[in-house]
Amino acid sequence: MAARRAWIAVAAALAAIAAVAAALLIHGGGPGAQAPETGTAGQQGAALPVVRVGTLRGGISSLDVIKELGLDRKHGIDVRVVYFTKTLDLANALARGDLDAAVIPAEFVAKLREHGSDVVIIAVDFYQNQAVVARRGSGIETVQDLRGRRVGMFKPTGTYAMFKAYMRVLYGIDVEKEMQLVDAPPPQLLQAFERGDVAAVVLWEPLVSKMVADMGGRIVATYSGFWRSWNGSVGDNGVMVVYAARGSWARSHPGLVERLQEARAEAARKWNRDKALAASILVKGYGLSEGAAELCWKRVRMNEEKGLTESMVENILAVWRLAREGGYISSSPESLAEGAFWQAGR
Repeated sequence: MAARRAWIAVAAALAAIAAVAAALLIHGGGPGAQAPETGTAGQQGAALPVVRVGTLRGGISSLDVIKELGLDRKHGIDVRVVYFTKTLDLANALARGDLDAAVIPAEFVAKLREHGSDVVIIAVDFYQNQAVVARRGSGIETVQDLRGRRVGMFKPTGTYAMFKAYMRVLYGIDVEKEMQLVDAPPPQLLQAFERGDVAAVVLWEPLVSKMVADMGGRIVATYSGFWRSWNGSVGDNGVMVVYAARGSWARSHPGLVERLQEARAEAARKWNRDKALAASILVKGYGLSEGAAELCWKRVRMNEEKGLTESMVENILAVWRLAREGGYISSSPESLAEGAFWQAGR
């Protein structure tokens, strides 16, 4: 019964994270959660092997560039993007074999593995872009000014867990005791920010750029800055979003994994070098203003490495340690690492 209650609690938390999907106020975007069967796509021209990739509706990633430019077909695969509005549904689809891969936060992989899912990280997509954004006129100039103030954040996320850890380790702040937390899904947090019901919020891109460019917000601190100040950090910034694959699929189709890695890496290079392309995707696909789109492009740099390196693995393990310190996972990262990293020596 204890194990069942624990899993029910985890499932509830994962379901809550689903509101991340609505956070970005997307216009359009995907066919819902119906995944085609793995196989070949007999469309116009030569049939290509299908790779089913799940992602939360509204989450920016290199997938946007892959599909915009047809880079999947260039690299000999047909990527079918399956959009989900609930994180738990995405996790279940991976477990059932309805998906081959997913684009998800690095710490979510740790949570899935903690509960027995055979999920392996095959590539890093981008690094932490979360930020503390304050309303102008709020009087908040530094993180220490958040004490006693109403601060909006979405608690059932790794972003919140890492914020707790950062605040405790770097500033000696217990956020649950020293801040007035407003716990709500991102769309409601944006509304609260606009109304002035909160003095600051802790969110991620492209919401950060939207608040700064369109809602008069001001970035007080960034996770990348926190990371550089944390003595447990590895590298200049912590990994945020990764491509993760179902382990059995990856081991059975290493060639398809490599093609997906190649398409992702080329998409990352295109994003980083072509501001107009990125801005077009953000404006058309995500409903951002031109100003917000340009700021988002400047703040989000995609990882151009094809596969994993040992330094990336150590970086992700550090992210997992931070997530554990914040209460997002309970297992030691080292215990979750065995078999978690595709062809990276583990």
